Amino acid sequence: MYSQFIKELIDLPDVLIEKERKEGERWIFELSLPEQCPLCPVCLQRTTKMTRKKKQWMHGYAQRIGVFWIELPVERRRCCTCGMTFSTSYPGISPRSVATDAFQQWVAQSCIGTSIQAVARMLKLPYTTVERWFYTHAPSFLSNTIQPKAVCVDEFAFRKGHDYGVAVMDAETGEVYSIEAGKNEAAIRSALACVSSSVQCVVSDLAPAMKKAIQGACPEAVHVVDYFHVIQLFTEALVGVAIFSQRGQETRKCSVRLLFIEPMPREINRGGTSNGTGMV
Repeated sequence: MYSQFIKELIDLPDVLIEKERKEGERWIFELSLPEQCPLCPVCLQRTTKMTRKKKQWMHGYAQRIGVFWIELPVERRRCCTCGMTFSTSYPGISPRSVATDAFQQWVAQSCIGTSIQAVARMLKLPYTTVERWFYTHAPSFLSNTIQPKAVCVDEFAFRKGHDYGVAVMDAETGEVYSIEAGKNEAAIRSALACVSSSVQCVVSDLAPAMKKAIQGACPEAVHVVDYFHVIQLFTEALVGVAIFSQRGQETRKCSVRLLFIEPMPREINRGGTSNGTGMV
């Protein structure tokens, strides 16, 4: 019964459980596979083992013990026919990742209804790691019937200064509908494609790419500017109202035009809750 409990906890039907051990605060389950001879991925011929080492992955979470790990052997093999060398891998377990796909999906699922920071604190994982897993696996949790009335679209950084993406979120429920790599007009159009048939309001910043993409993907929707950029626009306008001469000449007033965008309905704002004023 003890062995069956561990088998169900790990949920990897093809592996054999050798033993378990504890290293510091980390529980590790040592696993193995039945004897086999992986074929060459190029010519599908027999291979021989060159080296063998063990690698660990985060695989699950239990209330009393926290995150537990699994340990599996990774072999370096050579093809007897073509000389190709490669490392063995397992389904759902990336050799370059610190966690199995199943664990990453569970972490991403745990972020729904709470914050990424709260989940990272509970699991004692870096915030950026949990954030990357969430944005990677969140699209698989989306329902097939997407009909939001108001959405928020904004860019975010996978790696600040390097890789960016754009995400579309329901303004009322906070559900993320789509994520696309990049932050140009094409990426924004692609992210909005799944909600373009039903959306009535789109909240975004004042970036030209945002404006063009929203007009192209959702021509019937009202484009609403969020609070931060409305204040920024108003502040820049106040700065430009009067220009003073360096020689003390009288004030010259300049013409300033503000583009007022039709506000969102009273019950909707960027965060999805009522602001009580009906203003954006």
